[in-house]
Amino acid sequence: MATPMNGSLIKAFELLDLFSEQQPQVTAAEVARSLEMSASSAHRFLITLEEVGAVVQVRRGAYSLGHHIEQLGRIAERTNPLATLVQPVIAQISSRLNESVMAGQITREGVVCLATAIAPRPISVNIQVGRMLELHVSAQGKLWLAHMEPAERAARIGDLIRTGKMTKADAQTLNREIDGARQDGFACNRGESEPDIGAVAVPVFDEAGGLRLTLSAFGMASRFSTDHVTRIAASLAEAAQEVSNAIPQ
Repeated sequence: MATPMNGSLIKAFELLDLFSEQQPQVTAAEVARSLEMSASSAHRFLITLEEVGAVVQVRRGAYSLGHHIEQLGRIAERTNPLATLVQPVIAQISSRLNESVMAGQITREGVVCLATAIAPRPISVNIQVGRMLELHVSAQGKLWLAHMEPAERAARIGDLIRTGKMTKADAQTLNREIDGARQDGFACNRGESEPDIGAVAVPVFDEAGGLRLTLSAFGMASRFSTDHVTRIAASLAEAAQEVSNAIPQ
């Protein structure tokens, strides 16, 4: 029998997930509406999180992320063993390809940037560690979808449709891309996530065959010709195998 989970703890993290660069502050009313709870429950969650330093009240009724979250984020960046393991590999491949490279992990909200290496170009594309990529418009997200169990994939895509991020017609196109990614061993995007930015992503599997990370190279979409994409995918696949061999089992 599975161990029951703590629903209040899950709800607290759902509340924290409401914060973003686009929405740095939330109110009890916004929490109540987004998480479908009463205003009194939303207020209780916020003052409890404030007590432990997870959020801070910046003006009457409005909260932002607190010092405790910032501290944990810095610790995670410095100590994440997978980030430490993958950093020298993606730095080397970035130098070889002359494109920026990143590693990502799946979360409930999308693919989070775990580590990044910036291309040695006079003008290059960058992404911050901790930045979230949406599943349906990123090369890495498409790969994660491609390797999910059908029920989980359908649920994820259903959520995107329900929240208005894509239409049912978009979902049909996405499913074709996902099938292609699974067959080809890599996924692409060309300006879907950010205008004029292209990317190629490959999977990193562990010893048991589970998907642990994704690696992608990204840059100006105009450079991502068919030949360049093929070359990038092959080089990333070699790097992915190197990372896979080094992942602790």
